[in-house]
Amino acid sequence: MIERYKKYLEFIDKSLSKMFKSQAPFIKCKKGCAYCCKEGEYPISELEYVYLMLYYNELEENIKDQINEKISKLVRNSRTKMYECPFLINNTCMVYPARAIICRTFGLISYDSNNKKRIPFCVNIGLNYSDVFDYNEHKVIKNANDGTEPLAFNVNRTFLRGNKFEKEFNLFFGEDKPLIEWLKEEFK
Repeated sequence: MIERYKKYLEFIDKSLSKMFKSQAPFIKCKKGCAYCCKEGEYPISELEYVYLMLYYNELEENIKDQINEKISKLVRNSRTKMYECPFLINNTCMVYPARAIICRTFGLISYDSNNKKRIPFCVNIGLNYSDVFDYNEHKVIKNANDGTEPLAFNVNRTFLRGNKFEKEFNLFFGEDKPLIEWLKEEFK
């Protein structure tokens, strides 16, 4: 199953790369920003979690120790709903190649389950799409310089992990829940 999941990720990453490239004038993501990793729920499927933990198991012990310390604090504070991702060390994702779909797609304007455009929250601190965001109307507008309008993509988790992809890649994503819930089960 893991080999099939890797092929799925290659396919998804190739598609996402094209999407991010088409939105390059509006995207301000760069290594070390990590704003999107500072506070979230990080919903992931069972398959994503298993893959992530396989990668985690291969990390150097000193990195795992730092992650484990963060996980212990999270698990002890069981009422925490929004939290910094425990795999973020010095503003760098330690499991980047194995990151979940939610992490791979963050930064793009996407459609939610009601087909409404969803703008990444980093727009509020002057990052992605901030140059073409009307803060009074709370919507994206055309680029004043060249008249281009940012695109929205169907990159929500429900679609990207739906039946179509499960059948095509012969996968089963399994249960979906916040990262902290998976970690609580494993790091009791």
